Amino acid sequence: MLGVGVAVAESGEDGRGDVCAAERALQVVIDSGHTDRAPRAAFNLGVLREDRGDFVGAELAYQLVIDSGHVDQAPKAAVNLGVLREGRGDFAGAERALQLAIDSGHVDMAPMAAVNLGVFCEDQDGAERVYGLAIDSGHADQAPKAAVNLGVLRAGKGDLAGAELAYQLAIDSGHPDMAPMAAVNLGVLHEGMGDFAGAERAYQLAIDSGHADQAPKAAVNLGILREGREDYAGAERAYQLVIDSGHADQAPQAGVNLGVLCHGRADFAGAELAFQLVIDSGHADMAPKAAFNLGVLREDQGDLAGAERAYQLAIDSGHPAVASAAREVMLQLPSGDDLPGATDASCRRAL
Repeated sequence: MLGVGVAVAESGEDGRGDVCAAERALQVVIDSGHTDRAPRAAFNLGVLREDRGDFVGAELAYQLVIDSGHVDQAPKAAVNLGVLREGRGDFAGAERALQLAIDSGHVDMAPMAAVNLGVFCEDQDGAERVYGLAIDSGHADQAPKAAVNLGVLRAGKGDLAGAELAYQLAIDSGHPDMAPMAAVNLGVLHEGMGDFAGAERAYQLAIDSGHADQAPKAAVNLGILREGREDYAGAERAYQLVIDSGHADQAPQAGVNLGVLCHGRADFAGAELAFQLVIDSGHADMAPKAAFNLGVLREDQGDLAGAERAYQLAIDSGHPAVASAAREVMLQLPSGDDLPGATDASCRRAL
């Protein structure tokens, strides 16, 4: 008997011949009616058809698997069918398919289906219910993911205590991705409640995780929090952590924040260094902002030629907001005949 995925070598343009041959081979296995191989082949056929954009054909294949009642393949197919229908805007059909997977009680697919269903479920009570199912399953990946989603859901409807409990569940799971994400979310939650000490602790948890994305994000948030509380030294340390991380997005953001902070504290050398680092990063959004802010910094010090060079960088970036702001400022720059240092940069706001 042919194995799943066995294909005759009939290569056509762009491999279409191989795809057709693979479909025929899978269909042979499906037609065999084998209790194990036929459902596997139908599942693979569904994936193959979905990959090439034949969504109707994919639905038919996944339904074959579901109808087979195979203990593993049927729940997998139900999840795929649910995701496929959701992507096509058939939310009622998606819910029916995902509920099948949930009802199967499959150790992996049921929690996955519950998380997927919770994401697009318009009934908030229903979403809470299915997230609770995923959490109660104790699944190593899906339970922490459901806890984070449940926290976001509860926070959105004002149930702050419930959101905190959900985030804490994800943190306690120690999941390498979800625990740091939950810690950042918990920090934001505490900050919004005015519990700044709790927010600092949560952000520090995310920072200590060393997560490539969440740790720098938490450090930026911590820097902003400390800056707002006038802990400028602590804010500088937090921003520097992010800069040292080299994160593609967060490091430039931290660099701009650090530059503005240093400028406000009259640390002009530190501000210039921070802004220049961001400019050198070439970040599409932050580099133009840093160039504008560097112009403000230099103008504030009476270095009009240096300010003009910085503003020109912002203009040349073509950034939709910053470039136009820099053009407007350039028109207002004092000429060389004006009194030295007599600028109004102190009235100009950094971006």
